[in-house]
Amino acid sequence: MQKVEKWRIQELMLVLQQLIQTLKKGNCHEWANVFAHYHSESQGIYLKGHFNLSELKKLIRNIYNCFMEGKSFTNLAFQRENQAEADLLNNELYECRLRLYRILNEMEERMVEYKH
Repeated sequence: MQKVEKWRIQELMLVLQQLIQTLKKGNCHEWANVFAHYHSESQGIYLKGHFNLSELKKLIRNIYNCFMEGKSFTNLAFQRENQAEADLLNNELYECRLRLYRILNEMEERMVEYKH
């Protein structure tokens, strides 16, 4: 099995932290709490000397579930009195979601075992 480097888990933690902050700024505390839980799980995996690949796969799968069609997370958009402020916040959310999805894809690809 290919190795997933610890820095990739650290990158995941950083993106999750940024997403949590963005969600809180948008007064979406329910989703912020969901991703805070995932951040805590990723931190636990990161702090272990040799992390358990099955734990990491489970975490990735659980985060992927937030991106499934019909989930409110994929359709989430913030509303503000000031439209420029709303646009900035929604752009920040879009960028966080995109970065998170890309990181998950990269990590998942690293776990694939290729046989020749």
